Amino acid sequence: MNETEGQLDFFAQLNMAQKADVQGESLAPRPSGKCSANGLVHFKYNSRMKRSIRCKAGFLFGHPEVLLPEYMRAPEFAAARELAAEWAEHAVRRKTQKNKAIVKDLVARFWEVVDQVLVDRGDSPLENTCRLPPIKPRGRYFNLDDVLAAINHTYFDEQLTCRITWSNRVGGLSFHSVRKDPITGENFHLISISRGYDAANCPLYAVAGVVYHECLHVVIPVEVKNGRRTVHGRVFRQRERQYIYYDEWIKWHKEVLPKNIRAMHRHKEL
Repeated sequence: MNETEGQLDFFAQLNMAQKADVQGESLAPRPSGKCSANGLVHFKYNSRMKRSIRCKAGFLFGHPEVLLPEYMRAPEFAAARELAAEWAEHAVRRKTQKNKAIVKDLVARFWEVVDQVLVDRGDSPLENTCRLPPIKPRGRYFNLDDVLAAINHTYFDEQLTCRITWSNRVGGLSFHSVRKDPITGENFHLISISRGYDAANCPLYAVAGVVYHECLHVVIPVEVKNGRRTVHGRVFRQRERQYIYYDEWIKWHKEVLPKNIRAMHRHKEL
């Protein structure tokens, strides 16, 4: 079997894998939701709350009590509760400039985690235009996590570290950005793919092509020469043409994607 046939077979297997959606249940013990992991911050829940959290100082040996919406009692919100506990510990301290910055950062990270959990379980995120949108790799026709895993295995020896999502923008651009992980606070690469690719008329090789293109932005830095920035330089273009379906992807990208974007603007089904 030659290299081309091997890659053809690989993408064929990926296409079949996308049709099988098998979900396993974790056997790990579920957190109780009564207190933080260190046992110092107590949680209470209120069924009337939805978009707010509160804390009360001096509940247990000077540690605060946190009041959360009732739906955050669920085990999948464990990471969000830990951030809420950390937020409360800082919120009851003296309001120094440094501490206020920490509180603001923890609040933003907390609501990002909450939004992500809601989206992961199929609910709508809370309405807030100030927060970054949650990551949504699963579309109507394609699961971008599967596509990214295939590209990473085939072209990057599984050395690429990034996350991927369908873009919330209505326009046709896919892009790469750097975001902060709301749980760890560390930066990570995020690839956002145009929803014009999540369509019934889009072949798998086209989705894989645009994912590969954006992966290259992660590993190939922008060229700066004589003060001029070049995003798609010579090295980038050479690597880009190594994609097995490069010509087919470019043809679909130029001829079909603009039609899909226009349909999206008219709220037509793709």
